Amino acid sequence: MKPIHVNRPELGKTSIVALCALIVGASSGAVTANTEVSLSGTATDAADENRFFTRVGGTVRDDLTYDGLEAGRTYTVSARLLNMTTKAPVDETTTLTFTPEAASGEISIELPMPQNRTDSNIDYVVTTSIHEGDLDASEVAASEALARLDDTADIDRTLQSHAIQSIDVTAEADGGHTLSAEGGTIDANVEYVNLVAGYAYTIWGQLLTPSGQATGIYASVPDYVPSDKDGALALEFEVPQGWDGIKLTPAVGLYHKKRVVLNPDGSLTLIEGAPVPVMIASDMSVDAPEQTISVGVPFEDRRMEPVSLGK
Repeated sequence: MKPIHVNRPELGKTSIVALCALIVGASSGAVTANTEVSLSGTATDAADENRFFTRVGGTVRDDLTYDGLEAGRTYTVSARLLNMTTKAPVDETTTLTFTPEAASGEISIELPMPQNRTDSNIDYVVTTSIHEGDLDASEVAASEALARLDDTADIDRTLQSHAIQSIDVTAEADGGHTLSAEGGTIDANVEYVNLVAGYAYTIWGQLLTPSGQATGIYASVPDYVPSDKDGALALEFEVPQGWDGIKLTPAVGLYHKKRVVLNPDGSLTLIEGAPVPVMIASDMSVDAPEQTISVGVPFEDRRMEPVSLGK
């Protein structure tokens, strides 16, 4: 190595030695370039690309953007959920090892969302870090992170796992539980509990006979976005002539909007390949008095006139 001539007399012998050592280290690859590593990202439900999960859990996808890495080196991304109710991390840590082709780039890591077996919604924050080397979960815990995402106030990193969501249905016609034999409108009041304000749902129902047979009479609200977690909405079933003597009951379901399609005739079809569950909640009691509407006079309530046989 040729001697280095420094035209600054204020630099002493010690400074020159340190400069030489830095150059030697950089040329041999033993010292990582002094570049600050940055990391940003958004966590979503991998199935629906939103931040809400049903009580059965699912898969979280953390889409990350990095900068300041060294092309050709090996790095490990580590991701974990932090339960904001208990303030404790979820036991399982997920790691992903990769080798970037450039200093900046994008990468995604997936980790499991646990089931919610409680009576309340649970908020989670995804905490993610990036480390140098090919590391497993235990090695990550003992390694210093090059960059970290752990802001518990970042909405882009926050996910919500729902507790049990439910609906309760009551029905009436003309203010009571009897509809004209000529037909008319059955109003179904759908009360819901624990929905997500601002999230789009589909509410769909059909009228069933006491034996559970479908009538082909449908009603729906294709795109319902609640403003609060608890509330109510109405479905209107138009009953034509021809149902005199029959009791009808609305069977109503609450669905993920992006997982179902409403057909031109009003029926509902599940999207092929849609993640489960498709239905979130339902109320389909065909024998509940508060849900049952009699059209005209039900057959079982009619009395046969006495017949005179003569002599």
